[in-house]
Amino acid sequence: MARRAISALAPLALLAACASDPAPDPAAPETSKTSPSAPPKTPGKAVETPGKTEPGTKPAQAKTTLISNEIHDDLEGAMKKARAEGKVVLVDAWAPWCHTCLSMNSYVLPDPSLAPFAERVVVASLDTDRPENAGFLEKYKVNVWPSFFVLDPAGEQVLGYWPGSASAREMKQLLEESIAALDDSRAAKMPEGSPDRELLRAKAAQATGEYEKAAKAYARAVEKAPPGWKRRSEAVMGWVFALYRGRNWSECARVGKTHVGDVTGAAVPADYSSMLLACASKLPAGAAQSEARKAAVAKLRAITENPPAEASADDRADALAIYADALREEGDIGGARKANEARVAIMEAAAKAAPTPEAAATYDYARAGAYVAMGRAGDAVKMLEQREREMPDSYEPPARLAGVLARVGRLPEALAAIDRAIKRAYGPRKLQYLRLKADILGQMGDSKGEVEALREEVAGHEALAKGHASKDRLADAKARLLEAEKKAKTATK
Repeated sequence: MARRAISALAPLALLAACASDPAPDPAAPETSKTSPSAPPKTPGKAVETPGKTEPGTKPAQAKTTLISNEIHDDLEGAMKKARAEGKVVLVDAWAPWCHTCLSMNSYVLPDPSLAPFAERVVVASLDTDRPENAGFLEKYKVNVWPSFFVLDPAGEQVLGYWPGSASAREMKQLLEESIAALDDSRAAKMPEGSPDRELLRAKAAQATGEYEKAAKAYARAVEKAPPGWKRRSEAVMGWVFALYRGRNWSECARVGKTHVGDVTGAAVPADYSSMLLACASKLPAGAAQSEARKAAVAKLRAITENPPAEASADDRADALAIYADALREEGDIGGARKANEARVAIMEAAAKAAPTPEAAATYDYARAGAYVAMGRAGDAVKMLEQREREMPDSYEPPARLAGVLARVGRLPEALAAIDRAIKRAYGPRKLQYLRLKADILGQMGDSKGEVEALREEVAGHEALAKGHASKDRLADAKARLLEAEKKAKTATK
């Protein structure tokens, strides 16, 4: 996930998927499904030309796959189609800035093992920054990108939920179990109190933001499960995630430490460890904090030294990033640098082997951050300049470039780059770019320009649809504007 400061939930930025409210600073990256940002020319129609991407769509796949006929930014149309054909709906809630989203779309969702599910599944690809998808965000909680929801089109009940990265095997399991739940009349045939029924309840509660309710259901599922229950890892991960989102730090650290040996999979162990570290960071110094951190670091060491066989390059690189941050927190600067070097090597090899610029861009966010951290900002600039030439319709490369240039003091170039990104961006992401523009102008001593950018950001927050709007983000923007106005008045005296 992302690596950036997010108020009280900042440590979640270490996850191997994308966390909420990602900052556009590439030196503190997130996950991204980078793709051009204009609306699709033909909404609801899959792009089938190999090697080409229509604006606003995800990279195309050459063969018939699960996502060959996905429907873009039209949940109602997907539901209607699913009802008519007796299928479930798989919602892929993504964003163009999310590198894990792009990785999933390029390497997991097109996997041949998932192709047969096209007979039972309609895929709805929803760019969560677009205004037409704000209604979905009102009903379902997306605070990790990508997030996958399996919905019963008859009543839009959540049959399955998976936040973040997954392997093809894990996605196959999600779809199999969700379809089975539908076939069982939405779990009505499951015995009351069975772990599978409790797990279904937990996922439904979590998907709608009822984190306390979800945590209790996950706990019951784990407690009632027999030895060898195949969904234990999934349930434990959900349990800790729900405790984290519910800000129950002490219980999150306790449960996380106790069950750290139960989590398996391609990306789940890294994400789990990151959340355990996040919860531990909220505890007062003492044995509970120390033991939770020790358990998380040990897990990270194990999965980076012996990565899961099904882990993608993106998964392995993210695990190393989380491990490097944990080592740095412990004062092991040499170990952190070694982990970052291994991470960069993985990403460079994967980007070189990528079939398209869009697929290679999966690794841009993390590569840029790693290069800057290692004192190689010039390499980050060169990479992002090339990517902007290759993807001229995407807001992502110039935004990343602006962050790097600002980081190294090349402010006029950073301002030009962020202006290019703002022209192409939309929705909440555009407001993040306006914030970066204001920061750059402030560093340049342009108080008037800083105030103008912040006023535009505030107006943008006030105009957002309910599903996109955030009282906290609006309040923060207003506070920054007030401070900038005071500074501007002082400067004119």
